Amino acid sequence: MSANLTAIDPRAARAAAQWLVRLHGGALTPEEEQAFQAWRASDPAHESAWQRAELVCSTLGSVPPALRRTADAAPQSPQRRAVLYGLAGLIAAGPALWLASHSLPWQAWRATIRTARGEIRHMTLPDGTQLVLNTDTAIDVRFDGAARLVVLHAGELHVATAHDGAVPARPFFVRSSNGIVRALGTHFSVRLGGGVLAPRTQVAVSEGAVEIQPNEAPGALRRVDAGRQGSFDDDAVSALTPLAPHAAGWVQGVLIAERMPLGEVLAQVARYRYGVLRCDPACAAMPVDGIFQLNDPDNILLLLQRSLPIRLARRTRYWISVEAA
Repeated sequence: MSANLTAIDPRAARAAAQWLVRLHGGALTPEEEQAFQAWRASDPAHESAWQRAELVCSTLGSVPPALRRTADAAPQSPQRRAVLYGLAGLIAAGPALWLASHSLPWQAWRATIRTARGEIRHMTLPDGTQLVLNTDTAIDVRFDGAARLVVLHAGELHVATAHDGAVPARPFFVRSSNGIVRALGTHFSVRLGGGVLAPRTQVAVSEGAVEIQPNEAPGALRRVDAGRQGSFDDDAVSALTPLAPHAAGWVQGVLIAERMPLGEVLAQVARYRYGVLRCDPACAAMPVDGIFQLNDPDNILLLLQRSLPIRLARRTRYWISVEAA
């Protein structure tokens, strides 16, 4: 039975949560590595709990910030105990918890159009609008006589809107869990990020303009023009910033890095592969230059290892730590 369906023993879940926090605190000593592997091998319940822990981290969108902070907290601190308790609950509950929330992955699983992890798909809508779905993306398309609507449940979407042949012309919207993005004759990307427990929608405009309307702030309508980007939650839109160079490279299936910190490169690569990809803070600031094919994320890791003073520490098939060599 797979780890995502197996009932997890609460004691094993607590131990898996403790190991998860320790692994994000830095490289294990040889003694700790031996103890970790011995714990996993000593009981099938331990291995099931560890596989669920990896699944939780992957589903939450890489490593939750609270987990990174907790790795450096005092062993008996209230912060550490609270995060350990929460992680153990997620590991034990698994899909039962996720299915209980309207904002979690089940909506993406029910979407009519989806991409797999690592897949990038191009498609044309009935009105001629061009869509590109990034890795692990789920959408629904709903056209009627009043509007053209794409619902983004998960992942990232690039839109190149076409002129609507209907009379009168119908507006084009992308809706996320945080609100509505209205196209004003444009090319733009919308990404649902921030983690499943606190979603936040990112918008980047390469041509034309869009208007953002958060769910809970009717008066917070914000226009974003070409060359600008921002993000929003249910209540407000962030300050706008210049569009990041080569931000839309993924539309052509590539990651273009120009003096990009290694930590940022790995955060992007992690979106295209299953499991946890951790970067040691000691090497996170190393600058990276290159053009990388996103359809082979593991090859990107090998290329980085050959060109930088780093090494890939593989704890399991789905858990890789990038450390200083």
